[in-house]
Amino acid sequence: MEVICGGLQKKNYTIDDVEETACPLCHSTDRRQLHKEHGSIGVVKCNNCNLIYVSPKAKNSETNYWGDPKKYYEEARLIFSGDLPHHRDRNYKQELDIIQKYKKSGKLLDIGTNMGFFAHKALCRGFDVRGVDPSESLSSIGKEQFGLQIENSYLTTCSYNEADFDVVTMIDVFEHIANPTDNLLKAKELIKKDGIICIKVPNGNYNAFKLAVYKLLGKSKDRDIFDAYEHVAHYTTKTFAKVAEQAGLQIKRIYIPKPIHPPIWHKLTGHYFQYPSPPYLDMGNYTAREILHLLGKAENALRLSTRFSPDLLFILCKQNN
Repeated sequence: MEVICGGLQKKNYTIDDVEETACPLCHSTDRRQLHKEHGSIGVVKCNNCNLIYVSPKAKNSETNYWGDPKKYYEEARLIFSGDLPHHRDRNYKQELDIIQKYKKSGKLLDIGTNMGFFAHKALCRGFDVRGVDPSESLSSIGKEQFGLQIENSYLTTCSYNEADFDVVTMIDVFEHIANPTDNLLKAKELIKKDGIICIKVPNGNYNAFKLAVYKLLGKSKDRDIFDAYEHVAHYTTKTFAKVAEQAGLQIKRIYIPKPIHPPIWHKLTGHYFQYPSPPYLDMGNYTAREILHLLGKAENALRLSTRFSPDLLFILCKQNN
């Protein structure tokens, strides 16, 4: 079924659609292949620093989000009207609850603001919110629907240049970034001396675990596990600690966030909608994610290598703070 959606990602990428890249963390090209997705896109693991990353990757993958604003609006219009919640509302609530353990209020810069769902929740919590997003299509909707102040730019080229923010957030964004150290250095520049950075990413160990299970079942061929058409790096607690150290940041704490339950209306209607779908429509995956989340929390509490949690959330600060 052809699904109507605002994004420009493709099901299949030819050799002309992709490009080889070095490791985003250590810049080595010594790697081994783990998986292939969407045709010619590769998922590899760096033999030098162990980062899981994408090579060859889709050229200009960030432009997946530069689609038709009318289609994007249709994906979420009942959220804007207040008739339905967003499928990540419970995730946004938890993420803001965590942030407010460190900063009750203040000036917050949200990187990769998209249509503004998280930023709007932060605004409602009392934060003075700014946003940065390279997609004119998405940022224009956030400005219009929520009245948000969103700069249409990348973090590394945005106009903000002073240590003016109490909080910088990258929620489900950092995995899209091909130059992670440069972005963390810029984020560090923008937070106050006692400011924090909140970053949430998919767990690379979890995706590697899923791949191993599918291989064991003989079902790994061409399966979309890493969202490799848009996610260019897949962090573990160890590889994320390395990029934080490169940027002169320290990790205050690692949290195991609630799993995201992607809506599956598109499988029924042929149109992608961002509203939560009933758990019974996807009960197997829904239940598995909840169980693995609990196992991930237990691993994290015991300071074990976190394999079962789908996502990781890091609170960072400047060193010695």
